[in-house]
Amino acid sequence: MRAGRPVATFLLALGLVGALSACEAVQDASNAANQAGQAIDKVKLCADAVALAGFTPSTTDPQKALDETKAKAEELNKLAEKAGDATLKDAITGVSDTMSNVTLSDLDPAKIADWSQKKLDQAAKLTAACG
Repeated sequence: MRAGRPVATFLLALGLVGALSACEAVQDASNAANQAGQAIDKVKLCADAVALAGFTPSTTDPQKALDETKAKAEELNKLAEKAGDATLKDAITGVSDTMSNVTLSDLDPAKIADWSQKKLDQAAKLTAACG
């Protein structure tokens, strides 16, 4: 009977090692799933932010264009709050700031090209942060 004890102890230890290995595999799988989920969230966030950044106000009704641009800036701010990556958050905030600081004067047909270029520069930074 004494010979059976070391065998039982060995089998018990082997079972514990196997269980620990299984726990580690489950943890690795969980980490991989979390990383994949975060990547999907970033892709969605980027798609939404780039779409908002692409908004071009119409100069036919400057007040409406001003209101719409500021509304898009607010939506961008909400997206920036969700960004876990600091570079992405800064890029979204840059576009949002440009859009929220727009004035009726900026939307004047003679000046809109300058404002649009500033917004395009910020949108390029956003696209780079998403890439």
